[in-house]
Amino acid sequence: MSKKLIKLVFKKVEEEIGPSRKTQKAKYLSVLLLENHGYPISERRLRDYYTNYIEKEETNNEALRPQLIEPLCKYLGYNNYAGFVLAHPSELEVSSSEEEEEREIVEEGKKGFWEDYKDRIVLISSAIAISVLIYFGFIKEEQNCMVWRRDHYEQTICSGDSNEKPLEELILKRFRKVVVRDSLIKRKANNQELWYDKSNGHVEFFTYHGEHPLNNKPLKGVTDYIFKTYVLDKMNDSINIDP
Repeated sequence: MSKKLIKLVFKKVEEEIGPSRKTQKAKYLSVLLLENHGYPISERRLRDYYTNYIEKEETNNEALRPQLIEPLCKYLGYNNYAGFVLAHPSELEVSSSEEEEEREIVEEGKKGFWEDYKDRIVLISSAIAISVLIYFGFIKEEQNCMVWRRDHYEQTICSGDSNEKPLEELILKRFRKVVVRDSLIKRKANNQELWYDKSNGHVEFFTYHGEHPLNNKPLKGVTDYIFKTYVLDKMNDSINIDP
């Protein structure tokens, strides 16, 4: 259900930028999908699709995510996936038993509205059903990634965005940015974990060890000196969430 779509997309990319390496094609498509269709996806993920669907021509690849299918179809000039399917009927698989049944109907010479328009009705119905499932979220995807939102991580579907990280339950549950001075003082008094990062002269505090969610620098444990210098000695200053 995804192979033909990927092949046609990369064929169009090659028509627009000329013969080039798959990395260049993937970079071009990544920028185009974000700027023209508002869909963020990494060049690496698109390069993997090219490798698996076009170079290796693997048949057991997982289907493309519904959120990606929509902008790819629009890039090819279709309003949605239903329009793409109508233009490419082979996108929908038909079982051999169904094909045999249809041949028998034709051979028997049965006439009528259903026999004349059966293929078109089934095709349109299938396309509409798939589109409805996609738009209303009945096709579910595992949320195996997390993304940073202001002062905490949120679980999300993996899309290949560079800001995503693999889901870690403890990080998702415990990792917070501390933005209130009273909370810092309370945690210190209760001997709770405090970690910090200092970049460009700015200090940020966190409740769990690991890496800074944006610059990926390893966090350091808050010592008495750091706490006194950047918390107690700055009582007249304010600590705010960065925009």
